[in-house]
Order: sequence, then structure tokens, then C-alpha cells
Amino acid sequence: MSNAQYLWSAAMGLRTQVRPKVEDSAALGALDNGIRILTAVANALEPATGQIPAHFSAFPLADTDRQGGPAENAAAYRDTGAAIADAAGRLSSGAALSGLGDAIRWEKSLLDSAIARMDAVERALPPAVEADDQAIDPARLQAYLRRRPGCEGAILSAFRLIVGGRSRQTAIFSVSGADALPAHMVIQRGIPGQAGSAAFLSEIAQYRLLTQLHAAGMRVPRPVLVEEDPAWLDAPFLLVERVDGAPVQPDYWLPAESEQIVLGLAREMALLHSQPVESVGDGLRQARERYDVDGWRAELEQLAAQWEGAAHWPSVTMSAVIAWLRQNVDCLDDRRAIVHNDMVFHNILADQDRITAVLDWEQAAIGHPGEDLGYCYPVVIAVTDWSRFMDAYRAAGGADIPQRQIDYFALRAGLRLMHLVMHGGRDSFEKGLSDDILVASAGAHFTQRLLHRIAMILASVLERDA
Repeated sequence: MSNAQYLWSAAMGLRTQVRPKVEDSAALGALDNGIRILTAVANALEPATGQIPAHFSAFPLADTDRQGGPAENAAAYRDTGAAIADAAGRLSSGAALSGLGDAIRWEKSLLDSAIARMDAVERALPPAVEADDQAIDPARLQAYLRRRPGCEGAILSAFRLIVGGRSRQTAIFSVSGADALPAHMVIQRGIPGQAGSAAFLSEIAQYRLLTQLHAAGMRVPRPVLVEEDPAWLDAPFLLVERVDGAPVQPDYWLPAESEQIVLGLAREMALLHSQPVESVGDGLRQARERYDVDGWRAELEQLAAQWEGAAHWPSVTMSAVIAWLRQNVDCLDDRRAIVHNDMVFHNILADQDRITAVLDWEQAAIGHPGEDLGYCYPVVIAVTDWSRFMDAYRAAGGADIPQRQIDYFALRAGLRLMHLVMHGGRDSFEKGLSDDILVASAGAHFTQRLLHRIAMILASVLERDA
């Protein structure tokens, strides 16, 4: 019996026998992420079980653990790693994509098997719950609100933290005795003691953007007030009116269940992209310095270098993606719009089949509308034809974006997100900057699933090219 089989058995036992008896939310979060790490490491030890094609079978065993952690490439087993590295190296050296089609399809088949094993363990697991040692204090928030005119008698109730992103903390609550405030609100606060990133909007910038988008008819929460002084709650915060509805899909990897919600996303995205950049986008960061082909090419080479310098093991898929992007970068143009940068279903509320709010605007910027379209491509095509989505997008005022650009941005989104997860999650754990189990899970588990998603997008693109 292999070491991998021991780990799979342990992960399955924890899920089926231990998890149902754990009631503490922080313990559940740690357990769920521990299970995810076990499955990621198990994939790194899994033998290929005879799946290696004849023309790759002569390669020796490979040390896929050379940098001390599980490979982002869940297909890189001991007996497949050398063949994968060879094929990836040939693509990186300029070999034609058409000549390595077998290798690309072979790696995807291994990734399909790896993710199927992970799914078997994780099925029915809810989204991870993370502990919060610096929770927002409702008593201090209530004291702050009572200092505002018309809110002297404000009483907070039903205060509840919402788990979510790593850069902001969120809670929902009700308020009475304050006619100047909505009865139900949401607070979003920065992480105390954590410096803001230039990649994220400040609370005041989000307030201004949401005010204008709400006035333009977008389904976003109505902003109520913003506080930049950290003295009140240890960090700046933003209050918005609470919107009816529930997250469309709390699991990042799963698509929506309703085609109507997917087509509703097209409407919201078109409305966002049609806002005047000069006024509504005033104060937003530029996603890049240049939008001509040379600027896009420079960005691509930076992303490629980041992958090649940080990956624990090569990937045929990633080398093929970079090669395809290099061949097609000249399809891009200098088109600019306000982009959300994470506009998929874990950030969208809906009531039945109607979108009620698009959330989490902290990554909004001035960029190319294809960035949002390419980012949502894999979860859209899991529900409906892409042509139907684009028909709805254009009908709501969106521009006619060529399919080649959509393909480019869909692949670019995977490459960019892989870097963000490796740099912001895995590296901070492996360098000893954090021992948080959620960070460890992001580096070991998220990257393997992301590579599989990229492989699926690449297969779709190459099929269209054939």
C-alpha cells in the first residue's frame, strides 16, 4: 500500500467520522483546511497507475518535492514528473503547440483523476470557516454610531461575523433607535495592523465608487457611511445597507445553478463596463501602465517569469498557456473600462433567479473589459453557452469583444491568479511568515484545483483553434 493511500484514507475518515461530531466553528475551519492539505499532499505521492503513454514511459523517477512543498501540478507524480518537465521545457523553448498535443491532453487526464480523488473526499464539505482573533466589536461600533446626529439612541442587535476574504472583515447587524440609518446593515473593516495593499481600494474609494454605481442602476449595496480614522474600530471601515438574498455559490469552484442568474451577471457586467471611466472611475488605479501590444506583451513576460520562478514543478499546461498567449497577444487592443476583477458567483447575492447585489469591490480598477469576461468564462460555460452570455452582455450595453480576446483573458486570468495565490498564500507559509492553516491550504490545495481549471480552459481554446 502506498503512502498516498494512507493519506486518502485518513482524509476520508476525518471527513466522515470526525467532522460530523465537531460543533465549534473555528475547529471546523481548521479541520476542513487540514483535510484539504492532506488531499493535496496525497496527490503529490500518488503513482500514475499505468497512465503514462508509451513515448513518455522511459523517463526516470523525478524529485517533484525539490522545493519542500507539494507541487502546484497535481499531475507531477514521482513517475510522471520527469516526462512532464521534459514536455514543458520543450514548449518553453519554442516547440509548436501542435506537436505536443498528446502531452497536453495527457497531463489534463492526470489532473482530471487528481481532482476526482479530491472531490470524493471533499464532497458535502461546506466552505471553510476561519477563526477570527480580531473580531469587530459591536459595542464599539454602537458607541461610534451614537455620536452621529439622529443616532443617539442606536441599539445594535443580531450582530454576526461573515467569514470571507483575507484583506477585509465583514459582519451583518440590525440597528434600532436611529431613524437616520437603515434597519439592517453590513460593516466591512480592514484587518487591524495590516497595511493596505496598493492592489486594493481603500474604504473611501469603495464608498465613492459604490455611490456612483448605485445611482447608475447597478445592483450594488447602497453605501451609508465611511470612516477612515482607525481609532474607532482599529482600522478604517465602510457601512452599507444590507441587501436581501444569499450568495449564489459560496464554493469558489462551483458554477451557479440558474441560467437566469448567469445571464443576469452579463447585465451587471455590461452596466459596469459601460460607465464613463473619466468620471465614475476617477481615483481608481490603472491596472497597467500601457495598453498597446508592447504593454500587453511586457505584462505577459512578467507573469511568465513569475510562474517559472516560483512553481515547485513545471507543467505542460502552464507552458502551453504561456506559449499560446505569446502567439496571440497581438489580438489585444487599447480598450478601457472599470473592471471588478473578481466578479463571479461567490461575490454575488441573489433572491431566487434575480441578482440582488454584486459584492467585494476592493480590487476594482481601470482595465480591459475582457479581464472580467475572461475571468468568469469557466463558470459561465459550465451553465450556458458562451454565445448566450455575450448576447445578454451586448443587449445590456456591453461592447462586442472578439472571442480571441476572451480566450486570451480567460487563460491570462488563470496565470495571474496562480501567481497571486503562490505569492500571497503559499510563499508566506513556506517562508515562515505565517503558520495559518488557511494560508497553508491556499498554497497546497487551491493551486492544484486552479491548474485543473486552467487545463480545462486551455482544452476549450485549443479545440476552437483546431
